[in-house]
Amino acid sequence: MQSSEAVEPEQSTGSAPPPPVTAAPVTAPSAAAAPRLNGKPANGQRPHIDPDRPLKRTIYPPVVGQAFRMTAEVRVKMWDRALRRVRQTQESTLLDFVGHAAQTEYGKRYGFSTIRRYEDYRSRVPVGDYDSFSPAIERMRAGERNVLVPELIKYFGNSSGSSTKGKAKFLPIAERQIKYQRGSAADSLYRYLVWRGESDFTTGYTLGLFPPTTMKKDGPTWITTNPSLQSIKMPAFAKPAQLPDPEIREIEDYDLKLERIVERYFDHDIRAVAGTTCWFSLLFDKLLDLAREKKGYQVDSVREIWPNLRVLVGGGVSADPYLPVIRERMGRDDVVLVDTYNATEGGIFATSDHSGEPGMLMVPDRGVFFEFVPIEEVDEAWPTRVPLWEVEKDRLYAIHVTTPSGLYSYRLGDLVRFPSTDPLRIEFAGRLSGCLSTTQELTTHVEIQRAAEAALAKTGTRSLDYGCAADVGVEGTARSRYVLFVEFSGEPPADASAFIRTFDAALCEQNRVYREHRDGDLAILEPELVALPAGSVRRFMTDIGNRSVQTKFPRILDDERKAILRSYVR
Repeated sequence: MQSSEAVEPEQSTGSAPPPPVTAAPVTAPSAAAAPRLNGKPANGQRPHIDPDRPLKRTIYPPVVGQAFRMTAEVRVKMWDRALRRVRQTQESTLLDFVGHAAQTEYGKRYGFSTIRRYEDYRSRVPVGDYDSFSPAIERMRAGERNVLVPELIKYFGNSSGSSTKGKAKFLPIAERQIKYQRGSAADSLYRYLVWRGESDFTTGYTLGLFPPTTMKKDGPTWITTNPSLQSIKMPAFAKPAQLPDPEIREIEDYDLKLERIVERYFDHDIRAVAGTTCWFSLLFDKLLDLAREKKGYQVDSVREIWPNLRVLVGGGVSADPYLPVIRERMGRDDVVLVDTYNATEGGIFATSDHSGEPGMLMVPDRGVFFEFVPIEEVDEAWPTRVPLWEVEKDRLYAIHVTTPSGLYSYRLGDLVRFPSTDPLRIEFAGRLSGCLSTTQELTTHVEIQRAAEAALAKTGTRSLDYGCAADVGVEGTARSRYVLFVEFSGEPPADASAFIRTFDAALCEQNRVYREHRDGDLAILEPELVALPAGSVRRFMTDIGNRSVQTKFPRILDDERKAILRSYVR
């Protein structure tokens, strides 16, 4: 368990979204009951779970769900209006921030008091990364005011990333940002509720797969994480529908945490699960194991245990690669996985809109001003900066954000593109520091993912997870080769060569430089498929020291991690 030096006693009582979305009740599948004698299974057969067994529900009456649904409808209309008036919405957000900070040290340096439109801001204020803001942030951590914003910043999010100088990141999170983040967190659920037409989700529970709460006193400020802060600031009225209980949430070891979760909440009416997408199937495996091995039931799917679970709220990675396995475990095809794109530097930027179109719908009116720099200019001191209302479809950008916490045109380090500009849909394309490149092809996270998904579909196989690395200097030459590591759910493809040909062709289709350097094996050879033994993904996460339920399996692997995975198949 992570320990804290101190825990802030203050709890928010302000408005915040009710518990994450839950789905309308559905009847569990009626599997054919095993023969029974005097209420006990005959011939040693295991009993099925009673589809009508009582499940523990929340204290909320139906009227609460109806009111939340009405709130959702109002908010979605406001959101759609903001998307139709993107410049007005975003420019208003920016001017609010610069006006608020006009008399700060940073605001005076760049003339915030005379900025009247975005073009004024862009011509004066430079782009920056963590290292450029770090000196000011350190002063704010010591309690200094009027540096980047006028007020004292009480909270600093300890990011899992590191700066280019190897220092830990402590990102400012102002009270105004917390308020905006609560709103954007609700938006993904509001959109889902309106799309599905549900009004009774608050009668069940939302189960969160999150790391332990960390709130460490550091002089006049607190060091925390975004999930921890959202938990601390959750209003009292929302807590009765949130699981797990504190003593389980504070378990650091994810394996033990998931075991305790399924044991404690086996008979609860679970309506939604929220967390990092890649851990959902692990939770479901532990739930099914508990039902079969410890409770002695004959059970084939999660649906038989938690019949009303139909929505999962994920983030951090694309949901698409995980859906086939998740649906198989859940025993239903109508499960919805709500995807989100979020960061400590501002909360949720975009979310699923259930249109069936690629990408996530932007949230332009929740306290973040967005700019985008074409990938070819990211290393320039004054690159071209494109506001949200001027982005081009399918162009690759580095995303920059301006927030109410004092980050101005701050580079996140993420690469994004817009598969649609009307409405604005964004998709995460990888990290600036995480492209796979042996001949300047700069293959992104999304290109790897699309190619792998094409190969899985072509060969009729499913994966638990996968990642891609590169071998350089293959066979004593200057040529390179991509290596795709996959742990399959079930048997590997019968025709591995067809899998690799499809993966290769999909990369060629997406990436011009890769295609040119693959032609005739000029500089890049045909990729290699490495089918990992069962349990490799879980073992790998432990071996690299990532045991949190927030951890994601990396899509792009460096040489050290490539060597770890290769060792599993020797």
